[in-house]
Amino acid sequence: MKRILLTAGLAALASAAPAQSKVEIFGVADVGVARVSGTGVSKTGLSTGGANISRLGFRGTEDLGGGLKAGFWLEAGMDVDTGAGKAAGSSGLAFNRRSTVSLLGHWGEVRLGRDDSASFLNTLIFDPFLTNGVGGTMAFTILGIPGAANATGGAPIQISNAVSYFLPPNLGGFYGQAQIARGEQPSGAPNHNQGNYRGLRLGYRQGPLHAALAAGKLHGDTSANDLTASNVGLSYDLGMVKPMLLWASEKRGSLKVTALQLGATAPLGNGELRASYGHYNTADSNADWNKISVGYGYNFSKRTQVYGTYGYVKNKDGASRSIGVQGLGATGTSPGGSSSGIEVGIRHFF
Repeated sequence: MKRILLTAGLAALASAAPAQSKVEIFGVADVGVARVSGTGVSKTGLSTGGANISRLGFRGTEDLGGGLKAGFWLEAGMDVDTGAGKAAGSSGLAFNRRSTVSLLGHWGEVRLGRDDSASFLNTLIFDPFLTNGVGGTMAFTILGIPGAANATGGAPIQISNAVSYFLPPNLGGFYGQAQIARGEQPSGAPNHNQGNYRGLRLGYRQGPLHAALAAGKLHGDTSANDLTASNVGLSYDLGMVKPMLLWASEKRGSLKVTALQLGATAPLGNGELRASYGHYNTADSNADWNKISVGYGYNFSKRTQVYGTYGYVKNKDGASRSIGVQGLGATGTSPGGSSSGIEVGIRHFF
């Protein structure tokens, strides 16, 4: 990925070697044409983020000497189809995807600010479609679109007011993350724990093998509305194909949904073939559904890709899930019905 680099030398007081600072501007522009269908209704239009979420970001590090570095990361989501940012309640630009400052050393990294939640990342990494577009896994929205810490919505994708610790990268393939976040409620309030989150993620990545597990808990407005999320991912790169397994579960009160997805990616020509099959089970209910997805991305270069994806959802009698994409919302479907989506687009890294 080509980046704009601004480098300046800083005199180090405690070392003969000069400290270095670096700032990068980076991003993704991804837009496509999509058609989504439900029970007796469909719509066609432009979508965004079908292969990778569109974004604009700034990040940098400064060498403080003695093996210590400082870093920052500001990343804002965008809708390329309309030119709008993803600020809450408006179309302005906001660093909703990540807004952090870090200290890094031989002992690992301490990171403060808004960041991906520890319990979300496995659903991204072990999905052939990286959760995006008409083909993306529904394992991170199995209790619905993540919302406020109350009685509705699924586990958080990003979490604000977070303090995270990451293990150092030199542990023979092992990695880990511990994360806490505060809802910042008044101490005397009846719901003083509302919005508090804690999460843990542990993994191993060495050679062709990658395995990880994660768990998190988000406190609701009452203890009955507390949400727990857990997941496990596994992949093994065989060269000609990389199979993936993802198991995920979310529970709030008496409602519990579990996802099991088998996926794979395979190099094909100057691109990559992607496929997945997922089963989503709602405990003690017939509100289950299945999803199948296939797609292909052709790389014109390391930065530019064209892609095409098809997804299909079949609901049991108690479920009414439907496919939507960023920029083109789901049409909805009747209980027991089916939904489909097809998308062709272009993604460019910068």
